Amino acid sequence: MKAVVAFPSTGIFGQQVALSFHERGALEALFTTFAFKPGGLAGRTLAALPGAQAAKLLAELQRRGISALPEDMVETRPFWELARTAADRLGMDRQQVDRIWERLSFDYTRAAGRRLRKGGDAIYAYEFTALEAFAAADRAGAAKILDFPSLNSRQFQELQRAQKTAYPELTDENDGYFESVFERRQARRDAEMHAADIIITNSSVTRASHIAWGADPDRTFAVNCGAPVPLAQVPTKAAGSRPLRVIWAGTFSIRKGAHLLVDAWRTLGAGTDAVLDVYGSVTVPDRIWKPAPAGVTFHGSVVRDTLFAAFDTADVLMFPTLSDGFGMVVTEAFSRGLPVITTDQAGASDLVRHGENGLVIPAGDPAAIAQSLRWCLDNRAKLAPMAEAALETARGWQWSDYRARLYDTISGELARQGRLA
Repeated sequence: MKAVVAFPSTGIFGQQVALSFHERGALEALFTTFAFKPGGLAGRTLAALPGAQAAKLLAELQRRGISALPEDMVETRPFWELARTAADRLGMDRQQVDRIWERLSFDYTRAAGRRLRKGGDAIYAYEFTALEAFAAADRAGAAKILDFPSLNSRQFQELQRAQKTAYPELTDENDGYFESVFERRQARRDAEMHAADIIITNSSVTRASHIAWGADPDRTFAVNCGAPVPLAQVPTKAAGSRPLRVIWAGTFSIRKGAHLLVDAWRTLGAGTDAVLDVYGSVTVPDRIWKPAPAGVTFHGSVVRDTLFAAFDTADVLMFPTLSDGFGMVVTEAFSRGLPVITTDQAGASDLVRHGENGLVIPAGDPAAIAQSLRWCLDNRAKLAPMAEAALETARGWQWSDYRARLYDTISGELARQGRLA
C-alpha cells in the first residue's frame, strides 16, 4: 500500500497519521495547504531580522511547520489557505472568511484527487475535504479512508441551537448565514461518509456519534489520539498555602463550554482560594465574560512551550467541552502530570478514569462544573496521586502507540475487504 494523506492543516494529529504510513514504507505523500519551512527563504529571512515583530511572526509561522516527516514527503497547495489567513487577520467579516474557507476546501480536495493520479493506491482524507478526492480514487481503483476528527455535525448543530436558546446572549448576526449553509454542507459530509471504504474516528464517543447518524459500524473504527512524550516525573508545585490553580487551554468558545464555565465560576464563589488562567483566543461575546470574574486571567493564544510551562504550575485542567471528537489538551495535560476535569462529550474521556486521573462530568451542566471545582478545593490532598495517575496514563498511550494501532487497523480492514494481499 502507498497512501496519499490529504490533510488540509498542519495539526499534530494529521502529521501523526502520515508518519504512521511513513514508518511502514507506505506513505506516498502528505498533501496539505500551507506548511512553513524554516529552511526556506521566508524562514531564513525572518530568523535573520532583528526586532520583536520579526521574532513573533517567525514563532507564529513555526507553529504551522511539519516536523514529523522529511521535507521531501510534504507537498503543498498554499494559495487559498494564505488568503483565508490574511482575511481573518485583517478582520474581514466572518461570512467572507467562511466563504474563502469553503473555496479553499473545494479547490484543495480536487487538487488532492489530481495528486493521487501521480501515485498511490489509497487516499486518507478528512471530512469536508474528501468528496472529489474520493471520486478520483474510484476512477483509479484506490482505497478511500475518511477521518472524522469531530463529532457528527448534526449533533453539534442541535446542541448549539439549544445553548443559544438557553443563553440568548450567545447569538449574533452571523447565525442566519451559518444556518442557511448547514444542510448543504452536511449533505456533503454524509456523501463522504457513504463513499468511504474505511472511517477512522479518534474516540469511542466520536465513533458512536457518526454511527448514530448513519455510518456503517462494521467499517467505522476508533483509535484514540496519543500523548506527547511525558515528563519523567510530576513537576513540584510551590510549597505552602496557595490558591487552587485551574487552567483552561484552547479557544474560549461555545463548543468548549466557555459560557458554562463563566457561570460555574461565579457560582463557585471561591474568592482568593482559587484562580483560573485562560490560555487561548476568546470567541464568545464580551457580554458573556466581561468584566472577568474575580480570580480569572485571560492570557490569549500562546506558543506550546508557554502553555506547557503553565501546565507545570497548575493543579487541574478544566475542559468542559460540549462537543469534541477528542480534545488533545487532555493528553497534553496528562503528559505534564496534570489531572483533568472534562465531560462525557470529549473523546479523550476514553482515557479519563473518574476519581483516579481526573473527573468526568455531564456536558452542558454548569452546576456539575462548579461541583467538580468545589471537590478539588475540598480534596486538595487527593490531587497529588491523581497527578501521578495522569502521568502514568500518558506513558501508557503515546503517539507511537496511536500510529501502530492506526496502521494495523487500516491494513487489517483493507485486507478483510480484499484490497490487500
